[in-house]
Amino acid sequence: MEQLIKIEVYFNNLVLNIPASDPVAAAWYIFSHGGWLVLFFGMLQAMAQIWLENRRELYDASINNILLAIDVPKETEQSPQAVEHIFASLASTLSRGTLYERWWKGKTQDSFSFEIVSLGGYTQFLIRTPDSYRDLIESAIYAQYPDAEVVEVEDYVNRIPLNFDTEAYDLWGTEFQLIKPQVYPIKTYPEFEHQLSQEFKDPMAQFLEILSRINSDEDVWLQIVVTPTDSSWKSAAQKEVEKIIKQTKSEGGWLSRWFTYLFIQIPGKFVYTVTETVLAGIIEPQPSSVTTMGPEKKTERTIQQLTPGEKEIVSAIERKASKIGFKTKIRLIYWGRRETFLKGRGVAGVVGAIQQYTKLNLNGFKTSKIMTTKAEYFLKQSRINRKQRKILSHYVKRSNSKGHGAGFILNTEELATIYHFPVVKVKAPLVKKADVKKAEPPFALPVYQPGMKIVASEKSIATTVTHKGSPPVNLPTIDD
Repeated sequence: MEQLIKIEVYFNNLVLNIPASDPVAAAWYIFSHGGWLVLFFGMLQAMAQIWLENRRELYDASINNILLAIDVPKETEQSPQAVEHIFASLASTLSRGTLYERWWKGKTQDSFSFEIVSLGGYTQFLIRTPDSYRDLIESAIYAQYPDAEVVEVEDYVNRIPLNFDTEAYDLWGTEFQLIKPQVYPIKTYPEFEHQLSQEFKDPMAQFLEILSRINSDEDVWLQIVVTPTDSSWKSAAQKEVEKIIKQTKSEGGWLSRWFTYLFIQIPGKFVYTVTETVLAGIIEPQPSSVTTMGPEKKTERTIQQLTPGEKEIVSAIERKASKIGFKTKIRLIYWGRRETFLKGRGVAGVVGAIQQYTKLNLNGFKTSKIMTTKAEYFLKQSRINRKQRKILSHYVKRSNSKGHGAGFILNTEELATIYHFPVVKVKAPLVKKADVKKAEPPFALPVYQPGMKIVASEKSIATTVTHKGSPPVNLPTIDD
């Protein structure tokens, strides 16, 4: 406490010596008595950020990314839990890198983009991944869907140039945000099962039905960019649980009180005193006060005093924190020719389908005000055009950092709820699925080696039925 008072007295004496009659002299006095430090460190931080951004762009450009189209069998009985295992396998790619790699090479954590697109009404599931992780992705898919088809295709985003003709085409785009803090989960697939019949009401059915109704000269793109992250976010979940259970009303610990005093109260008094001195008493002085560093005040409840709703919330938060989390960005783009462009079909329907994952006492999705292509009042059309190009650029680059904030945490269960292959009861007509099952070769099938004498008979020769899989419409394979 005595040290804090000395610091406050020092700042007060410093302010009292500011020349009040000459603003230029006052500014020089402030700059020469420590103000230059603020300017120096601000410029240093800006230069470091510019350097990092440049190195990271070079690193991203050096990565060879590929786009994989996934066709699952028509009669698959797998639930979204199978896709949850696919997401969980990506956690092994977490790599922070050394100090040299981060600051010189610009290394960042590799990310993956899970996408569902309707190209003129033809729906396809896609995964964009660095080429070095192709085997990981394919093995994870085949482990859960042995009869699936995985084909490398060309990137569909080239269908729209960044500087598209706004007179002939229109584009609506947005980036989704969570309604509540990220520790609160959305509605997940176990909650879509009927309690009595145990029948799974797939939320993907409505979404795919809407995508299949898109006209031939329209596209709808949904992108979910996931980036492996560490478990530091789980501490916030634990604090939220404790806050709900104990209902703690606190003035904060000693560290937060010191921080408040040093970096909020004292600078605030400094700015006020400078203003008061320069303005020569135009504003009235405020009485000085010192924060009391006394014991923290708390009033707590026990877990037995929780209401049923609070118990449900606590259980949901703890369930979310018990699983692997990924930093997530979700974007949606709907575009087409102006004569057929209809927001009621390509926007309201898709956004409405995504609202299925909202649970009012927990969490849900909302569109970002900053990253939605709409504007009001002055220069409306030019602002909309600028937003269109910005969100399209972020989508094309599959950026996991640009846009509205740095993203939010979704765990494997939440991700598998909003991105999974439709179950057998979903009958959306234009969803690409594998037509023929693959068959494994017989166990005793001989393998030819140089110099080996081959003796064949009708019983020893076996044929297998395989199917390479045809590429989806407008997505040519790399081999073509």
